[in-house]
Amino acid sequence: MFFVWALALSGLFLIYLEFFLPGAIMAIGGSLLLIGSIFLFHIHKPGFLSLTLYLISLSAAVYSLVRFALWRVHSNATKNALPTFSKEMIGKPARTTTDLKPSGHITLDDQVYLALSETGAIDKGADVTIIGTQGTHLIVIPKEPS
Repeated sequence: MFFVWALALSGLFLIYLEFFLPGAIMAIGGSLLLIGSIFLFHIHKPGFLSLTLYLISLSAAVYSLVRFALWRVHSNATKNALPTFSKEMIGKPARTTTDLKPSGHITLDDQVYLALSETGAIDKGADVTIIGTQGTHLIVIPKEPS
């Protein structure tokens, strides 16, 4: 009977891992382990009532596990949300702290941001102007010489 529960718990663990390591391999393996545990349970304890109770408890465990995994994925996604940039940043001058080829880092008001050059490579230490945003990056162009 220990082997039945070990298969079931291993299957549940693999299904849980599928939410963080997508690719269907973990889900398929976990499903096969759960099906194997059902067959072994039926061999060990034949009878309709015991099998039905096992299936109901296993279904409840899978349902709870999926709900918990979805909650974890959602809470991790909320923590790692994309940064939001204020509209006041557009048009401001900044300075590159790394070469932009075409991406790199810039400094604006003593804060370092990811930047993406719209015109190609820009050398480290160059003055740039922020013209927009794209995802996690600020879009910049070289500052016009005065």
